[in-house]
Amino acid sequence: MAASLLNAGFIHRKIYGNPWLLIFVKILVAFDNSETARKALRFALKLRPIADEFIICYVAPLIVGAGPNFDAYVPPSMYEKNDATAEAIMSSAKEVLEDQKVSATFLKLDAPGEQIARAMTNAAMERGVDIIVTGTRKLSGLSKVLLGSVSSEIIKLSKIPVLVVPPD
Repeated sequence: MAASLLNAGFIHRKIYGNPWLLIFVKILVAFDNSETARKALRFALKLRPIADEFIICYVAPLIVGAGPNFDAYVPPSMYEKNDATAEAIMSSAKEVLEDQKVSATFLKLDAPGEQIARAMTNAAMERGVDIIVTGTRKLSGLSKVLLGSVSSEIIKLSKIPVLVVPPD
């Protein structure tokens, strides 16, 4: 039976002296190339011994051009700039992963600013993620009210465990 589990894609790890302990953890890392996101990704890499796959997820702010109650022209250069920013952010994540020998999938999603956490948690659920890793800026008071906190919203919305990495 153990051999069939190994053939089914589970990874065999020797942890805590038990050579038959099977670990199969899929980790989604919220990444926006901020220093706190980079720190969260570096921390997530410490989980390599129990991780099978890393999903590095960037949610780009949606450019609103038209809708049932709103119609405006958005020049193509805005979409190109948004795509270039996303590509630069994913390239930064690849730099952090360089020489780490991990299996990573890079995922770019689009969502309105207030829906970033929802897009992230939905992506995690759809992909069978076991844990979400995110950084936090430790906002409080007026800053938190004005800027919002994606990590706090992820915690509220997620049905799977969330590991929040502090900035310091």
